[in-house]
Amino acid sequence: MEITAISRKDATTSNWSGGSTTEFYIYPPQSSYSQRDFAIRISSATVDVESSKFTLLPGYQRLITPLNNQLYLSFKETAETYLLKPYEVAYFDGAYHTYSKGKATDFNVMFQQGMKVNYSVLTSSSQLNPLEHSFLYVPNLPFDPSAKAQIGNLQIQPDTLYVLSACTESIPLFLEDPAVTLLFVNVSS
Repeated sequence: MEITAISRKDATTSNWSGGSTTEFYIYPPQSSYSQRDFAIRISSATVDVESSKFTLLPGYQRLITPLNNQLYLSFKETAETYLLKPYEVAYFDGAYHTYSKGKATDFNVMFQQGMKVNYSVLTSSSQLNPLEHSFLYVPNLPFDPSAKAQIGNLQIQPDTLYVLSACTESIPLFLEDPAVTLLFVNVSS
């Protein structure tokens, strides 16, 4: 089992038309978001304007959840709309013309069509069952740093993505502080 921690300060941040985005993880490692040759991309973005239009991503599915504030999503291609509260999730086709309203910080998972994703919000100790590509994200929310919050033997930190690799067994997650909220994502082919 290998757990790699990627904090925001170690990630790549760039601007988009509605704010900024921080790419925590891209797979395969040599791939590029701008070249659209990735299989999985995990990021967190700020939506700094009241109304914005998302970048089109044909060939990809998206998962998005606000970490603070509400986010309203609508799509030109469907009558489907979402009014997402923090940690509520929307799954949608990256080829859809997607419009958002509301200022928020969000968590995004982009993955190639045909892949499967499972998203869970965790607020208590549990056993994590990683799959092919598994991730634990700790939002940048206030929590007592002296409280015990561990994955395996590693103390977790805010605003950090933990990549779980080569895991053949479950991994213990211990949360002492019930105010800590984590996001667990499994992506498989």
